[in-house]
Amino acid sequence: MALYHQRDEVDTPYERTTAVARTRHFSPGQLLTGAVGAILVIFGVIALVRTGVDGSLNTPPTDILGLAHSAYVGFAELALGLLLLLGSANPAYRGVAGAVGALMVIGGIIVAAGTTKMLLQIGTERATGWFFVVMGAIAILGSMLPSLYSRERAVTTDRV
Repeated sequence: MALYHQRDEVDTPYERTTAVARTRHFSPGQLLTGAVGAILVIFGVIALVRTGVDGSLNTPPTDILGLAHSAYVGFAELALGLLLLLGSANPAYRGVAGAVGALMVIGGIIVAAGTTKMLLQIGTERATGWFFVVMGAIAILGSMLPSLYSRERAVTTDRV
């Protein structure tokens, strides 16, 4: 949620008038992209802790909720998740969330349609590619949801 605050004061010899305006805007898409980002960060950290980064990055793969993850996939999930969390911080950053979602859909399609040799080199399965496609589509949807605005203004006059 973004909050903007504007304060105007007008002084005359007999009175002081103060106007305070507050504008808030929030997009429900921030919740969607934030949730997808948090899930990806959690999955990425779990994958990196379980597989380790001191040896080969594609072996041994680990299983997280039925999806095969290697350190390669863990690094990708961690980076994409952090970018989605950044994109969910403010409605003005929804373009970041949309771009990251598009990258996830494209990458997921490539993994889902990949050959067995490519999947072995990455250390994952086709189901993980479909997971990325679904998460990317949710991020794109979140980036396209409109913002909700609320504005309030208070004017006070005090005799001097």
